[in-house]
This record gives sequence, structure tokens and C-alpha cells, in this order.
Amino acid sequence: MVEVEIIQPWSDVLMKTKLPDEVLNGVIEITDQVLQNPDREDWGKFLHGQIEEEPLIPHQMMMDYTLDDGGSVFSWLMNCIEDYVKFCVKQTCLPAEYDKIKDTTAMEWLTKMRSCWAVSQWEGEYNPIHIHTNCDISTVMYLKVPEFLPSIKPNLDHDGSIMFVGRAGPTTHLNRNEIKWKPNVGDFFIFPAHMMHCVYPFKTEGRQERRSVSFNADFVSRQQLDLEEFEYVRVENK
Repeated sequence: MVEVEIIQPWSDVLMKTKLPDEVLNGVIEITDQVLQNPDREDWGKFLHGQIEEEPLIPHQMMMDYTLDDGGSVFSWLMNCIEDYVKFCVKQTCLPAEYDKIKDTTAMEWLTKMRSCWAVSQWEGEYNPIHIHTNCDISTVMYLKVPEFLPSIKPNLDHDGSIMFVGRAGPTTHLNRNEIKWKPNVGDFFIFPAHMMHCVYPFKTEGRQERRSVSFNADFVSRQQLDLEEFEYVRVENK
């Protein structure tokens, strides 16, 4: 077989991992507190979802939830964002550039969580296709998944699924432009903020909740940040 090298620096990365039980239980406990708070801040007014309950989650609640290793729910999530950034940076490089990005100083990335909110979704509610703005990265993690009733057409089982839509053309046979995923408890997705996605409505026997948490994030390299700070000082001193 001919030896080949696959180069695809133009591909968007959809990363999936699983929340450890400790993190999962922590986020469930945090969202329980938020959803039970009569003074919770409604974040849904800034979102696309046809969903009644989408309250804001204060960062401090995640910072205060300590894990057994001494870290916090917040630090665990942001470590995942840093890993995602590093993976994407490597993908954008040509093989000849790999040695350059192995240098720890060249791979020092700073991340920042922006808004974080819970999505308490019930039968008939849905999220139309959309992107996230004013950020670099978006996420979704699943805390509770109900037992969905079968779709009207079992061979088109969209109900309750999340759909990610990429940049590939819809008619090509060499790649695909959409991924449908039936969520499981603990699933955690990280993806570019510009990636289109939607959530289909569902039906359940009785009243069952489908609960998730999303947050947006930004990132910057230490070198870029230092350069911007230098440029700002230099301009101000003119």
C-alpha cells in the first residue's frame, strides 16, 4: 500500500468526552441549586431556544465546588478547553511545524469562560439551528436524559437529538456535513462557536426533563496577549 499523509488544516473539530462521575454530580448539584433559586437570572432572553428555563450559572458556584484532587468543577472544565485549543492548533499545522508547537512556550494558552447557563428542556421544547456569537468556543454537557418515546418515523429518529452541521457541501460523497447525536448522561461536546447546531424536540411518557449545561469560552496565546499589551502601551506613550 502507498504511504500517505492526511493533511486537513481546514477542518472544524468537534470534540466529545465524558464527564467523570464527580464532575457530573457536581454540575447536577449546582444546576439543582440554580433552578430552585427564585432569584435565578434568566439567560434565555439572550438565546435562541424555544425553552422556558435557561438560567445563568454564576462562575463562582463552579469555582467553589471542590473535587477530590483539590481542583474544582470550573478548573476541570477549563482544562478541557485548553486541551481542545492545543489539539486544534496542532491540526492547523503542517507536519514540518510540529516541532515548533512542541515548545511549551509556544503552546501556552490562556482560556476564559464567558457565559454559562443551564438548559432545562421538557417535552415539545427545542433549539433551532444557530451559532454562538462573541466567543471562540462553545460547549454542551448532558446531565439528565429522559426516556424518549419513539419518533413517528423510526428510521428518522431525530427526536431529542442534537445536530451539528459542518461546512461540507450537502451533495459530496467524500465527507459529510452533519452529525446527529442522541445524548447520553455525561456526554460533553466542545466545538467552534461558528459551528451550526440545533436540538430537536422530544416526547416522553409523563413529565421528564432533559437537562444540559452550555458555556462559551475564549482563548489567546500568552505571546499574543503580551504583544497586545505592548502595542497598547506603545500607542498610549506616543
